[in-house]
Amino acid sequence: MNDTNKNIEIPKPLFKDGMAQPIFSYKECIFEKVYVEVPLDTDGDGKRDLIAVYIRRPKETLEGMKVPVVYVANPYMMECVDEVYENMHRVDKNLKSFKDENITWEDIQYKEKSYEIPEERVSRGEVKISLTEEIKLDCIPEWYGYLNTRGFATVFSAGLGTKGSEGLNCTGSNEEKIWVIAVIEWLNGKRKAYTNLTDNIEIKAEWCTGKVAMSGKSYLGTLAIGAASTGVEGLETIIPEAAISSWYDYYRMNGVTSSPLGWQGDDADLLTAYCGSRERDEELDKKYKALLEKMVEEEERENGNYNLFWNERDYICDMKNFKASVLIVHGINDWNVKTNQCGNLWKKLKENNVPSKMILHQGEHIYIHNLEKFNFNEIVNKWLTYWLYKVENGVMEEFGEVFVQSNLDGEWKEYPNWAVENRKVLEVGDEKFFRNFDREKNYFVDTFEKYDRSKLEEWHKDIFGENSDEKILEERIFISSDELEKDIRVSGEFNVSLKGKCHLDRGVLSVALVDIGEEKRLTPNQKVVEEKGMVLGKDIENMDILGFTFEENPTAFKVITRGHLNIQNRVSRYSKKEVVPMEEYNFEFSLIPTDYILKRGHKLALVIYGSDMELNPQHCERIKFEIDLESIKVETSFEEI
Repeated sequence: MNDTNKNIEIPKPLFKDGMAQPIFSYKECIFEKVYVEVPLDTDGDGKRDLIAVYIRRPKETLEGMKVPVVYVANPYMMECVDEVYENMHRVDKNLKSFKDENITWEDIQYKEKSYEIPEERVSRGEVKISLTEEIKLDCIPEWYGYLNTRGFATVFSAGLGTKGSEGLNCTGSNEEKIWVIAVIEWLNGKRKAYTNLTDNIEIKAEWCTGKVAMSGKSYLGTLAIGAASTGVEGLETIIPEAAISSWYDYYRMNGVTSSPLGWQGDDADLLTAYCGSRERDEELDKKYKALLEKMVEEEERENGNYNLFWNERDYICDMKNFKASVLIVHGINDWNVKTNQCGNLWKKLKENNVPSKMILHQGEHIYIHNLEKFNFNEIVNKWLTYWLYKVENGVMEEFGEVFVQSNLDGEWKEYPNWAVENRKVLEVGDEKFFRNFDREKNYFVDTFEKYDRSKLEEWHKDIFGENSDEKILEERIFISSDELEKDIRVSGEFNVSLKGKCHLDRGVLSVALVDIGEEKRLTPNQKVVEEKGMVLGKDIENMDILGFTFEENPTAFKVITRGHLNIQNRVSRYSKKEVVPMEEYNFEFSLIPTDYILKRGHKLALVIYGSDMELNPQHCERIKFEIDLESIKVETSFEEI
């Protein structure tokens, strides 16, 4: 018993300065395993699927203390099938052309399926506790112990089709949302759970207040957004970190196969197979392979359209259901889960008046629990204390709406919103921007004749660098500003429009914005700045404090943002339109949103090119584009600082 609760019959948490205090012992926490019953029978065995759920809660909950829960849905945590990614989809092939498709938005609206669901199990008894041996859960940071010592229970589940659970998993599906929220419903007394897979000995979460938060990075945070999109009762808040709000935008972009950086050939079916760690007999394996084959057919890699499959996996379409508040955390340099995911979510949250704040750091695909120069744990503590314990601590008023870490020095600034004011249209030929270019070179050729995957670094330098030796590259059009007279911040969405012709009936058009100038830039790489300097709580080991590093040697440029368009998707991302060779069309699309400060003396460059070797398939054709240079416009949030 801690001193705070020495003379109290029912222990309770301690709050000071609006934050929960670390008065509970991590080592003394109870570690349990239960099996939550999901209202599905995805493996067709005539019984509702049971999923393994692991719980860590303060021992004081045995004495009548009730606590809220921070829940992590994590398909990675019970091991994964690594060999899946030894055979990814083939990516180096020519783009296919299509006839007019005339697909409407109504044609691709997902309608929730009806399921044949077996009856609930009949309970054969009940227990209060279901202790299990402590095991390591993959992809669960030790940081969650910070919460346990402050009076929060933590709950973890890998879900359907994973090791130790029943059913079959299917990434992004409606069934996935159902299993995720089944755990929340059990915590609220609306679902059953059992101590094992066979005995039907029931266990209830009587120690839980019924108030739940969800958090986690990547797929973990994605499932938090998916759960919130159902409006499930009891889910008070979510903290999605580097999370996906639309699976289409993760694997595609404007009709183009556009994979996460470093994962060429990945797709939803492979991620499903990677997480499908459950042991399966021959009959069940046949069912699973059929499910994966159906996914491959429905995800339509060759076409690249947004379709019914992707609409089912688009949480943005269900924003009207959101009841939970949202604290978004995302890396500005994350090209795995790109910032269009948090950008689109942020915009819709504000349109629907959902209480929300956002943190944008200079990292890639990482957690920032132990990042220097930022009070992340204080913010999260106050956030959870307010939303789960209902302590009036001013968290919604005390902090700005958006925290942004500067790419210049790593310092932080708070903003009242993200990039909605000071919109400016930058035009080619403008007296200040995009005035330096070869007016005779109004074309580029989308070709990889000089490059293969082993020459990725050379391709990157040729396409995005200034190339001061003045060699003419047919693979791009390069346009730049003069040297900037002041520091300039560009942020949020970047909308591009231009007119052009293609010599073939198909093609990919890409645009990038690039910072040109010799500089030792801040990198997303991290180093330990203080060993074990971050205190997590009582009876738990401290964490190292990390910070971002600067480049050892100056570099000539950095890509700020980029985006792509299949020119047959110039009207919409869900319907192809024919392209007549050498007929001029207007192309409009968005680049990945970001927040970036260009230094005085640097140049802002606009690069127009074809397929992106890092993100798109590599073809073996020569596809020539002619661009009306004076038609090029880039709209962005813009301010001199």
